[in-house]
Amino acid sequence: MEQEEKINKPKSDVIFKNLFSKIGNEDLLKEFLEEILRIKINKIEIQKEVEVSKSHEKEKCGRLDLRVKINENAIVVIEMQLQDKCKMDKRAMYYAGKIIGNSLEVGQTYNQIKDIYVISILDYNMLETEEYNTDTVIVDSKYRKYVVIDGIKFYFIELPKFREQVRKPKTKLEEWLTFIDYENREMVKMAIEKNKLVEKAQKEYEYLTGDEATKRWQFLREKAILDERAAYINGKTCGKEEGKIVGMREGKKIAKIETAKEMIKNKVSREIIEKCTGLNKKELEKIYEQMEMVR
Repeated sequence: MEQEEKINKPKSDVIFKNLFSKIGNEDLLKEFLEEILRIKINKIEIQKEVEVSKSHEKEKCGRLDLRVKINENAIVVIEMQLQDKCKMDKRAMYYAGKIIGNSLEVGQTYNQIKDIYVISILDYNMLETEEYNTDTVIVDSKYRKYVVIDGIKFYFIELPKFREQVRKPKTKLEEWLTFIDYENREMVKMAIEKNKLVEKAQKEYEYLTGDEATKRWQFLREKAILDERAAYINGKTCGKEEGKIVGMREGKKIAKIETAKEMIKNKVSREIIEKCTGLNKKELEKIYEQMEMVR
């Protein structure tokens, strides 16, 4: 029960994406993003999954980032990270680069590249700074106030720092982070009482956590993450570097296959299984054939 409660909080990527990408909940996402980016959003559009979400074979099963187009001229990507997987700064740069590459269509010029905002919400501390909400820009090393490259910003929100520093939500951003974190129930109650949109989000959250399909999807996501973690530990204990790499690769492969089997049993579509596991069509077809043989 404790584990289920832990993974079913709004900061879980499954819950977060289902909550904020649902048709009719654009007002929730709009206010949340306005508070982080500190800009007025006139138009917001949830974008469908793109290749960047499955472009790196070493990524965890089915990264569930939320990609949003705002004001026709900017793209926002929100990623939830509950575990410290290291090199988050490098990951953010990688995602931003892929998004920029995918957003420029044939025949378009560089000045048509959209602004990119990458928001990483972390349930661990990454930076040595005191602030829980850090936004970064690329500046000149000597003239720090001079922004060299405009149009791309990275935001890192560290929830442990937020919990330490905020005892009572006073701003809309603090209200939303209180709700997303969902660790201090008294603060959550305060946020709901003060903000009608947070109250709406709470009702949606209650529905999602009671939905059997969402529960099953969340279980599969958690299983995949735990299996990958076990694979990493097994590889790490092999002693030699070669054994560590082999152990990690084999463990991850097994975890992906087992996850695919569970999803097949639950009649999940092939497209979603491919996306979640990273297995290609040939590998997935082989699993289907094996499961048919044992029936």
